[in-house]
Amino acid sequence: MHPEGWTAKGRSREHTFQRDLTDPDEVGAEVARTAREVAGDLRSDDRLAARVVVKVRFAPFFTSTHGVTLAEPTADADLVAEAAARALERFDLDRPVRLVGVRAEMTPPVVQDGA
Repeated sequence: MHPEGWTAKGRSREHTFQRDLTDPDEVGAEVARTAREVAGDLRSDDRLAARVVVKVRFAPFFTSTHGVTLAEPTADADLVAEAAARALERFDLDRPVRLVGVRAEMTPPVVQDGA
């Protein structure tokens, strides 16, 4: 828990590309890579994701998000990446992609007695 009583509710990462991505498989690979980075952040923070949200910014600057709720909270990179892939399936990847992002909405931290 943060010393001032503030606790993060989510962790996210995003990547903007030098060139727009037009291959859906390439977009999927970037979402998976980003999801694994977020999972690493969760493990570093000793937190679990309850929901995973994917953000896609299309050229020329239209942004949309879709998310999925996990069956059980996790910080497992494979499960976070799978959830991100399920969220990505909700997008129509019919335009060039400028940016992808992945956000993990976290469960509340466990408060230790005497802490």
